[in-house]
Amino acid sequence: MISIFTGQTLTAQNPIDAKELFVYESGTQNAKTIVFLHGSGSCSNMWLKHIAALDSSFHCIAPDLPGHGRSNHIEWSDMDKVADEIAELIKAKSNGKVHVVGLSLGGSLIYKLLEKYPDLIDKAIIDGASAVPIKGASFVIFGVNITSPFLKTNMMIKIMANSLGIPDEEFESFKGDIRMVSRKSFRKAMSQANRQKIDVENCTFSSPTFFVSGESESENMHNSHQILSKKIPNSECAYYPAKGHAWMVSDVQTHIQLLKYWFLNDSFPTKLKSF
Repeated sequence: MISIFTGQTLTAQNPIDAKELFVYESGTQNAKTIVFLHGSGSCSNMWLKHIAALDSSFHCIAPDLPGHGRSNHIEWSDMDKVADEIAELIKAKSNGKVHVVGLSLGGSLIYKLLEKYPDLIDKAIIDGASAVPIKGASFVIFGVNITSPFLKTNMMIKIMANSLGIPDEEFESFKGDIRMVSRKSFRKAMSQANRQKIDVENCTFSSPTFFVSGESESENMHNSHQILSKKIPNSECAYYPAKGHAWMVSDVQTHIQLLKYWFLNDSFPTKLKSF
């Protein structure tokens, strides 16, 4: 079952049935739908500025993925099953094919949606999600498993915020999101996303996709994005100079402009660079 909490401010106080996935919904009901998929450790809160900028033109839905945010009572299962649940949400709430955007874990889920549900996806944006395991993926997974018991401590949250470049004024919101996540689900989701492997050379995805990453992210990620942008018709890729993973947190306006470019044929973001 999927529960839709329409247009509410996202707080931890919303009552939720034990079998329901929390979904934030806003915008023009009969317009084209954009589905926003957040990164690991975050929740739909991360998309509020995007939705505010786009909900006059689109119907926007942003789920809290299993184990995260207000869906933290639902254990993360695996990439396929979570993609199935997102597909169910799309079928229940969209007006025809949807646009979809995902950061990190959310981007990894989009690969599954493009593979399993091409008839549901119009255009996609995948940010900071490699189609193949990045160099050092095993070390990343090991680090997640070792540090997850301390995930919700002030020290660990500050370390994560600094590494991601979270602005000071958004730190409390970031801390709140991290403290809602299930440690077990966090470990599972991160491990699965880092192990995911797409056959990029024989890819048959058909939905036009924009691939984007920070310049200092893994070379494997950059290479897979470049290959897929050539394999998938009408697709593109770019990077944000001198930034790493989740660069959007320090320049949300450029990220919003990317969505306007890809979904509304607006101008290309000046700060992004093509490979």
